[in-house]
Amino acid sequence: MTISSSSEDNANGGQLDRDIVDYTKAIELNPDEASAYVKRGTAYWVKCKYDKAVADYTKAIKLGDYSAYLERGSVYGEKGEYDRAIADLNKLIRMNPDSSAAYWERGEIYIRMEEYGRAIADFTKPIEMYPGCDSAYRVRGVAYHDIGENDKAIADLNMSIDLKPDYTNIYQRGWVFVCIDEYDKAIADFNSLIEMNPDATNGYYSRGWAYVDKGEYDKAIADFTTLIKMEPDSDEFHWNRGEAYLSAGEYDKAIADFTKAIDLGDIYRYLSRASAYAQKGEYDKAIVDYTKEIELCHQDPIAFYERGRAYKALGKKFEAIADFEEFIKLAKESEIVEHAKQEVERLRG
Repeated sequence: MTISSSSEDNANGGQLDRDIVDYTKAIELNPDEASAYVKRGTAYWVKCKYDKAVADYTKAIKLGDYSAYLERGSVYGEKGEYDRAIADLNKLIRMNPDSSAAYWERGEIYIRMEEYGRAIADFTKPIEMYPGCDSAYRVRGVAYHDIGENDKAIADLNMSIDLKPDYTNIYQRGWVFVCIDEYDKAIADFNSLIEMNPDATNGYYSRGWAYVDKGEYDKAIADFTTLIKMEPDSDEFHWNRGEAYLSAGEYDKAIADFTKAIDLGDIYRYLSRASAYAQKGEYDKAIVDYTKEIELCHQDPIAFYERGRAYKALGKKFEAIADFEEFIKLAKESEIVEHAKQEVERLRG
């Protein structure tokens, strides 16, 4: 169960603080009223004051409101304390085996723990209890996809759409289609999203990346250009289009978009611009950007590897060796570590 501040709360500024004051007064008047602790705990949760939320839910549980195990377990999940979260949800399920919310929340925790088999079992429970629950099919479908059972994933997502052909369900199926290289089906789903809401960015964004993966770069560029027209100050959308231009081999246009993204505040796009410079053969400029990326994120191994390649292209053997060796040290399990080792041997030979 995910809780976030509503736009109304944000607009009212201190509304949650006023609620906390009111619930505190109610507790002072009647310290044995469990519901006041639950309400105050939820207000603390929305404000991301997790320890205070846990304390209030714990008090409610001591006062006999065992349903607060759900909220406390959810907060533990938000804190990343998954063992405690699971323990609370287990207790609630033992007390109330028909609590679909408890199975749902425990399934969400298992997803975060990457225990997908257990998550699937938990999401199956709400489906058995409420066969018309489209969202349960959706989340179970995503869990099936996570373990590579894509036939079952698509079957569940189809069911979620049959039950409720809304934006969320279609969006999720579209992305699963992308992940399994069913690009035409993904594009059809994203077309539906755009028809549903032509002013929303998700449809163009998703379709644009499906076109990139399919190799239809002109169409991807068109979608990302639409996004830039909708939000001209979005560094992300300029980066998206830059990547499409890079894939299409239009290096100058890619560089222009990456530069715009950087100017708009996305300081982590130097790696992308460096790649464009390198592919264009402007290795000195690429090295400057790889170096900037390393300064910003020293532990990014790929920047060392790619800078090593740029140094090698310029005939700077010792600098290339140093970068390849740093890459090897940082990227111990990378698939290209062996290639980097071979580069070092060749350069030393």
